[in-house]
Amino acid sequence: MSEGRSSKVRHQTIIELLSTQGQVYVQDLAKQFDVAQETIRRDLSKLESQKLLKKVHGGAVNIQSKFERNFSERAQAAVDEKKAIAVKAASLIKPGDTLFIDFGTTTFEFSQKVKLIDNITVITNSPLLANTLQENPTIETILIGGQFNAALNACLGGIALKNITEFFADYAVIGAGAIHHLHGVMDQHVDEAAIAQKMMENSDKLMVLADSTKTNKHAINVVTGWENIDYLITTCKEFKLTDNKKRSKTKIIVAELT
Repeated sequence: MSEGRSSKVRHQTIIELLSTQGQVYVQDLAKQFDVAQETIRRDLSKLESQKLLKKVHGGAVNIQSKFERNFSERAQAAVDEKKAIAVKAASLIKPGDTLFIDFGTTTFEFSQKVKLIDNITVITNSPLLANTLQENPTIETILIGGQFNAALNACLGGIALKNITEFFADYAVIGAGAIHHLHGVMDQHVDEAAIAQKMMENSDKLMVLADSTKTNKHAINVVTGWENIDYLITTCKEFKLTDNKKRSKTKIIVAELT
C-alpha cells in the first residue's frame, strides 16, 4: 500500500474515531497504525487545515461537537459503570450533608441515587440535576445561574463562578473528562473546568467520579492535582497512582459492576 493511500486510510479512521469518541490521542493512534507519532501529528495538522478536527495537547477533538459530544451521546457511554459509580458515591453521603455537584453524565447518575437521601443540601449549576433532586421534597436545592450552555445542560461563565463563592459545602462532587496518574483530573472544556475548580475551592472534601473510559487519559485542562482529591470513585480496577506524598491523600474506591 502506498503512503498516500495509507494516509487516506488513517485520516478516515481518525474522523470515524472522533465521531464516536469525541477525542483521539497521538500516542494511541501511533500504536494503532504502527507509525511514528510525528506522522500522526502531520495527519492531525492536515485534518485541522480542512476544518475536520481541532488539535489539542496530545491529540485532537471533534470540532463538530464544539469539543464535547452532546449530553444524549455522552450519556449512552459506559452506562452500567456510571450507575455503579453513582451507587458507591451516594453511599458516602449522609443526611445533613451539603454538596456541590457539577454537571456531567456520571454526576447525573449520581443525582438519581443521592435524591433518595433525605435532608441534604445540593448546590448545582445544572437545571437538569436540580429538577431531578426536587423529586425529594426534603432536599434543599440551590441552582447556580449563569450563561446557559444547552449542549452541556449547565450554567457556566463569570456569573456562575461568582455565585459559587457565596456557598461552602461538605463535598464537591465532580465528573472528569480524563484521569491521569500523574496530573490528576483533567477536562476538555475550559468553562467546565473552571466551575469544578471553584466548587472544589469552596468545599471541605473533593469527590471525583470517573468510569474506566476516562482513566489513564489526558485532556487540555488540568482541573486539579491529586493533592486535592479525597476520593476517586471509578470502575477501573487497574488504575494506580505513582507512589508520591502528594497522592497519598487520595482514597481510590472501586465500584463493582453487578
